[in-house]
Amino acid sequence: MDNLKNMVLLKPKRDPIEEMSEMDVWISKFRTEREFDGIKEGTIKKDIDRLKVFLDYSFNRLNKAPDELRTADFVKYFNYLENERKNTRSTQNRYFNLLKVFYRLMRVPNFNDFADESRERKRFNGHEVQHYDPIYPDHLNEILLKIVESKSRTKFRDVVMIRLLWDTGCRVSEVLKLKYEDCDLSEGSFKLKNTKTKEERVVVCSKDTLYVLNNYLEYNIKKGSKDHVFQNLSGEMVGKAWISKIFRNAVNELKKDGKLPQNKKLVVHSLRHGRAVDLLDKGTPIDIVKEYLGHKSLETTLFYSHSQERKNKMLKNIQKIL
Repeated sequence: MDNLKNMVLLKPKRDPIEEMSEMDVWISKFRTEREFDGIKEGTIKKDIDRLKVFLDYSFNRLNKAPDELRTADFVKYFNYLENERKNTRSTQNRYFNLLKVFYRLMRVPNFNDFADESRERKRFNGHEVQHYDPIYPDHLNEILLKIVESKSRTKFRDVVMIRLLWDTGCRVSEVLKLKYEDCDLSEGSFKLKNTKTKEERVVVCSKDTLYVLNNYLEYNIKKGSKDHVFQNLSGEMVGKAWISKIFRNAVNELKKDGKLPQNKKLVVHSLRHGRAVDLLDKGTPIDIVKEYLGHKSLETTLFYSHSQERKNKMLKNIQKIL
């Protein structure tokens, strides 16, 4: 239905963007900073396309450079996005987050007052996209060991959950919502019903993970078909914040001990990233990886196929055969 609407509805005509030398100076600075941050080229290009819209408005509508703008000017700009460009609220959120990044990287404080006021007025609820690193088996074992050696009462459950997240490449919410009726505990397959894309899919785990999972399940308080597989001490579903906290604490402790690289941004979602890269490294066709992970778009899966870690590994393999 949405695609049909996009095809048949008249779209507002937009003034062509005038590019000028002043714009090029700011764009060049922005590109340099983003490249220094290690941001993907595709992301940089998308950001620059949006940045050009802003710079065009700044120079050609307001006759001001970005470092001359004030709160009232930013209000006018976002009114322009909504009223003239007919941008949706989600698109405006992207522009808002882009400008936060842009002004921070340019080391210009002009946007700060507008950003603070917008937060107070709850005008924008979007957040800047965070980029996480994929995790690999050696680092995962360090994390599992750290949790196992902790004094947590739920450490057995937590490591089993992490093992299942790693094997299946599931989103955390998908594993937390698993119920007994969704699981084939003899074959190690799981039907995911509550997915982000609203489409059911089936994932599997290794025999080793299945073995520890079945051992863990013996201690569950509730074991009905409608009960959750991963339960808290009251027999209810484990909260998402808990497993994220356990994982984060283990990573932070390992970094302090020098057992994990300080520059690696590892969060529980890194397990999903790592599974994607691992499957691709082992030659799994990209369309199969897309279906297994439940990606809505092939572009999402392609992101992992172009990861820096895969490129580095590929270069090492090429070097061996030279």
